[in-house]
Amino acid sequence: MPLTTGNYTATTAQVYKHLDLSAARVSQLKREGRLEGAWIKENGVLLWDLEEAQKCYDSGFNKRLREDSPTRKQTKDLDIPNFNDSRAKSEHFRSELARLDLEIKEQELVEASRVELEAFSAARAVRDSLGNIPDRVSNQLAAETDSVVIHQLLAKEIRRALETLTDA
Repeated sequence: MPLTTGNYTATTAQVYKHLDLSAARVSQLKREGRLEGAWIKENGVLLWDLEEAQKCYDSGFNKRLREDSPTRKQTKDLDIPNFNDSRAKSEHFRSELARLDLEIKEQELVEASRVELEAFSAARAVRDSLGNIPDRVSNQLAAETDSVVIHQLLAKEIRRALETLTDA
């Protein structure tokens, strides 16, 4: 079947053979919109205009991407530090790591997960202790009519519950 240019008669396989690209690359270019206007979808079938696809591909946009890529700097534009600066930075960070390691071994620094676990355990102990106050003092309070004694009992039990936090 001869390839007719100027209209949409070519298949995707014919396009990537014509452009000398892989099928994945043609698909990528299409998805990125770089081959816009070179294809149509008719009855669920993708049809290509080979001439238009070639124009889109050769438009310089693809060449410009390779030459002036914003993600890749030219070697002459790179800020490469001199050897002594690199060595000084390396030694500085190595000494910082050694200092942190020493502080961990001397227990001046603690892992955050360990601190969170200890704080959670202490908070749970206080919660449980405060939650048990009514069970411990309700009978005493029911029998007591003096508000001063009731206040002292409650203050004593709350203080005892909060002391578990300082002991934890």
